[in-house]
Amino acid sequence: MSPALRLSTLAVLALVGCERSPAPGQARVDLRHTRAPGGTPVVSWSGDQVTAEELRQRLEEMSPAQRERYQTLERKREYVEGLARYELLVQEALARGLQDDPEVVAATKRALVSRLMRARLDDALPPVSEAQLADAYARHREDYVRPEQVRLSHLFLAAPRSDAARVARAHETAGKLLAEARALPPTDFAAFGRLARAHSEEPRTQPLDGDLRYRSFEELARDFGPEVAEAARALVPTGPGTLSGVVRTDTGLHVLQLTGHQPALNQTLEDVRVALSGRLAQEQRARAWTEWISELEHRAALTVDAAALARVHVDLNAPVRPASGPAPGSLPAPFPSVQVTPP
Repeated sequence: MSPALRLSTLAVLALVGCERSPAPGQARVDLRHTRAPGGTPVVSWSGDQVTAEELRQRLEEMSPAQRERYQTLERKREYVEGLARYELLVQEALARGLQDDPEVVAATKRALVSRLMRARLDDALPPVSEAQLADAYARHREDYVRPEQVRLSHLFLAAPRSDAARVARAHETAGKLLAEARALPPTDFAAFGRLARAHSEEPRTQPLDGDLRYRSFEELARDFGPEVAEAARALVPTGPGTLSGVVRTDTGLHVLQLTGHQPALNQTLEDVRVALSGRLAQEQRARAWTEWISELEHRAALTVDAAALARVHVDLNAPVRPASGPAPGSLPAPFPSVQVTPP
């Protein structure tokens, strides 16, 4: 245990000798180093000790390289005296009443909540099962398996093939608009969008600055014609910002700009197992944590006086006061403190 964490435990009120049960928010705790009777002491001080049995266990918990350091009596003495001196500092802190110091109390609360979360979420919740993984993969399969997609903005001029005069007029207008588009910075998608909003005659996308969102080539062919799909495919090698020429379809003329590209995705369950398992575990923890907090609130009859709360004035112009103590605790997010990465 780190010195900071061990010191933080002092904040739990040590009401030793008090026969009554502690009040809510108070607790009795035994801060002696050795609480179990028996054993052979190797170092003792004012009612406490380190035993030979504990020392053997501590040494066995070390790596062989660490144990090499404690082969001599002098080194073992240095080690146990260090343990004893630390405990003397704990006793002195208690003698000075530091268990009630606001910083120690705040640190203890954080340590208690952290340990409670581990006990409630890490230790108690079952691991994600194979059935849960398979179900989640099936429900979100489109996130892992999808065809190649492109995102386009387009400027459309209505001109059915059957109306030659209208096609001619639209073609002349489209050529002028294409020249304007080519004069714009290639990646200034907003500028092309303004051009589409001002001139496009496609009612579904004109209010969206001509944005077609991400679509597969099959969807483009179905919704706008195979000519648009083929023109879009030709834009991919040169990347976002590339403009097409004037593309003619049965319904009219298009000027296209490539704004995004997503390659085809074909990830199996094995490919995404680690990431998906982590996401499901986080979702499981979040649900369990929310449900348990609600249960604690119910057991404690937690209520909020909305009227009194509304009367608390927040003065934006008041000067900032010096901190009166440590910042109060807040509800932590129920996510793992250690992230598991795939091998």
